[in-house]
Amino acid sequence: MPDGQFPASVPQRPASALFPSISPQGQQAQPVKRLSPQMEEFESKAGEQVSNISQRLKLVEQRIDNLRSHLELIDNSVVDKHKEVISEMRDVEDGMRSLRADIDMLKDMTERISKRMEALASREEVKVLQRYVELWQPLQFVTRSEVKTIVQNALKEQGIKIVEED
Repeated sequence: MPDGQFPASVPQRPASALFPSISPQGQQAQPVKRLSPQMEEFESKAGEQVSNISQRLKLVEQRIDNLRSHLELIDNSVVDKHKEVISEMRDVEDGMRSLRADIDMLKDMTERISKRMEALASREEVKVLQRYVELWQPLQFVTRSEVKTIVQNALKEQGIKIVEED
């Protein structure tokens, strides 16, 4: 069909009470039946209701689209939070393992220190040793060389000669 030209014949739509038929240019128009005022009122109310329902349907579809986008955002945020929680749980588990290792090390050290302390003298034993030291007064003891020197000096004073043996 060349530009600017219309088709020779327009397809006919079946006639109804709500939509009267439109006649093509070359044919004679059929007489249009007038609708009763009640039918016209019914037709206008039905048109309004269809228009109202159409608007409400569009509004519901928009709300559904909004809910879908919100649901998608919620899903994404839940997935992100889940990943964060899993990561934090792994960090906590690693921390717990580290703490357990530190506690085991401290237990081992405590046991070794305890064993060493058992080998040490008790307070009572130290007091007994202190009494013996005070009784004996080892600072006033003389050495063998001092005793030898004292004996030699005493014998010299007595006039006794000492022969030294090698």
